[in-house]
Order: sequence, then structure tokens, then C-alpha cells
Amino acid sequence: MKKEVKDIAITIDEFKNYVLSHDYNENMFNEDGSLNPKYNSYKKTGIIAKIFEGHFDDVYKMYKESIDLKRPNAKNEIQKIIDCSNKNLGSSVYECPECGDFVFVGHTCKSRLCSSCGYKYKNERVENIMQTAYSCNHRHIVFTMDKTLWKYFYFPFERRINLLYKAVRDTLYSIYNESFKYDKKKKKLKKYVTKILKTPGFFAFLHTFGRDLKWHPHIHVLIAEIALCSNNKVVKHEYFDYDALSRRFQKILLDLLEKEIGPSFKKIKTECYRKYNKGFYVHAPKKDFKNLKDGIEYVTRYCGRAPISENRILNYDGENVTFCYNAHEDNKYHEVTVTAEEFIKILLNHIIPTGFKVIRYYGFYRKKHILHDKMVMLVSKEKKTIRKSFLKHELSVLRSFKRNPYNCPKCDVRMNYVVLLI
Repeated sequence: MKKEVKDIAITIDEFKNYVLSHDYNENMFNEDGSLNPKYNSYKKTGIIAKIFEGHFDDVYKMYKESIDLKRPNAKNEIQKIIDCSNKNLGSSVYECPECGDFVFVGHTCKSRLCSSCGYKYKNERVENIMQTAYSCNHRHIVFTMDKTLWKYFYFPFERRINLLYKAVRDTLYSIYNESFKYDKKKKKLKKYVTKILKTPGFFAFLHTFGRDLKWHPHIHVLIAEIALCSNNKVVKHEYFDYDALSRRFQKILLDLLEKEIGPSFKKIKTECYRKYNKGFYVHAPKKDFKNLKDGIEYVTRYCGRAPISENRILNYDGENVTFCYNAHEDNKYHEVTVTAEEFIKILLNHIIPTGFKVIRYYGFYRKKHILHDKMVMLVSKEKKTIRKSFLKHELSVLRSFKRNPYNCPKCDVRMNYVVLLI
């Protein structure tokens, strides 16, 4: 290809005019002049994208007002998933030096609901956390609440979910620095704050769904079993009182909700105390994973992909969707069949607002501290650059699909970059 079109961005029409003056494959374009999304593209539309493509418009027309109010970025996110890698989002064009054919590497949607882009997002987040974490034991803690409270975190999403993060943060800081004793004279609990304050370090992950895909907001935490003291010393913190975690999380969360919602919440708050007299369920086993990487992989994968993996979708006949799951309570196998419209409505519940951080760093992981350079990192400085290189597009595709995306699919030789289509 001539040099004058290299390294510039052009429109599809400009590209068409150029190739029409050369030898080209007529299958490259549709009859209306648009690019054929299947021509020399590795795009394989996933089941979820097919379901969205076939039924989202009907769902949006029917529930437009509610969707625009509660999930305002839904329409844009779904369209991106439908267009992912099929040239509609733009593509980089390469030319094979052997056969002279063009190959299109379509741009991806970057949506966490997309099965392929979500996987890449997950890998990037895992690596970022691995390179931030210290080489010490970490405890996995899950903060849950009564299901009667779930609806309060659905809308307004950002404000209420931020409140949930705050409840988790305040609970852990309280566990590290506060104790309570019953004052017999005043007949009430008295709070004591430690003289030397301890700062924990932890990562918090939002999960909005359970295995059955229902709306179920809860927070997973990976917390280092050490603490940074206000006298600039590092101490071990391996003991977590389950009862204290449960009771304090319950109180802090309910108090925050009452302040947020107002007097109408008091009745529900009282009922929660009556129903859960030992606090909300907080899961904090001594060892949940073989190592920290396994733990990070587990909690991150639900933050960076669609609520359901495509291998759990057993059948899609164009109208109905059948998916399966193992119930968390008894691990029994279940199959569920719903209409495509109902399936889309379920997935729409879990769309995250653009720019909203579902993975957050707290304590000494939030920013560098005075002792940071003396800490032993989980990933050494020498390995960081090498590990990050594995996240690049070419190596990621090689590792996952055993093919080089920049090699000609016919000749298997390295292609030359030509132009960016916009």
C-alpha cells in the first residue's frame, strides 16, 4: 500500500475509494458500501451479544423511562457490546506482504459486560493489585446484609453503594482501633480508642449478584494480616473477632441507612436487629485460598465481567434463554429458562455507571507511607515490567487463543500496519 495512507486515520468511505483503485476482494464491502464485519475479522459474536442484538431494542422501548433513570449508560454500553470488534467501533487495517490482502483488527468495546473485554479488564485489575500488595498473609472477608436491604442499594446506585463501602471501611477501622465495655453504672456500652492507632491495608470489591443472577450487593475484602501503627511500626494482626465484625457492620450500616433514608427506615432497622441479634453475616475464614493470587483472581473476576459466563448459558433458541447455576446454600444444580427479554432485564440490573470504581484500595494500600520502601512486595520491581508485558494485546491473544492477531490468517506471516479506520 502507498505510503501516503500509512499512519493516518481515515473514514470508511475514504478507505473504500482507495481500495477501489487497486485490486481488492469484493467481499470486503457490503452492497451499501459499508465494511463487511465478517471479512478477514476474528470476531466471533458471543451468545450474550447475540441476545442483546436480537432483543435489547424491544426491551429499551418498553422500559425506556426506567432504564434511562436507573441505568442511564445502559443503551450505550449494550450497543458497544454488540459492536465489539466488528469494525463499527473502528479498526486498525493491516496488509499481508505475501498475498497483499487486508486484515482488520476491530477495536473492542472495553465494557465489563462484554465476555471478552471483561476478561481483559479482570486480568489488568489482578495485575495492578498483585503489584500493590505486600508479601504477607491476607484474609478474605465477605460483608453481607439482610436481603430486605438489597433494594436500597439499587437506586440511587452510586450514592448508596458508596455508603456500603463506607460501612465496610468504618467497620474494619473500628475493629483495629476501638473496643467496647459495658458500663454497669451508666448501663450502656462505653467506647475505648487505642492510644497507638493502627491503619489496616485492604482491597474492597463490589459484587452485585449471586449465582442465580438476582440483585445481591455485597462486598468482598482482602485485608493484610498486618497493621501500620501511628508510631511508624508494623505489627501482625491475625485475629478477627467474628462476632465483633458482624455486630459492628450491622450497626454502622443500619445507622448510615437511617441517616440516608430518614425516619421511615426505623421500622426496618428495628426488624433487622430483632431478626439478626448477633449481627449480619460476615464470612472471615482463616484460609480461603491457596495463595493471595488465587484470592485476587476469585474476587476480581466477578468485578470485571458479565454476571454470567457464556458457558453457563445452556441454550438460546432466539426467544428463550436457559442457564444453570449451583445454589450457594446447598450447592445443588439448577436450570432456569426465561425469555430473552427477561434475561436482558436481569443483566441490566448489574450495569455499573461509567467511571464508577468497583475495586477500591484502603489504608496503607491507598497511598505510599513512610515505611513503604522497607516493605517486601508481592511482586518484585524486576518482575513488574515483564508481568505487565503479558497484558499487551498480542501476547494476551497468543496465550489465550494460540494465534498471533498480527499474522495473516492465510499466510501466517507478520502483517504491515496500514491505516486506522474511524
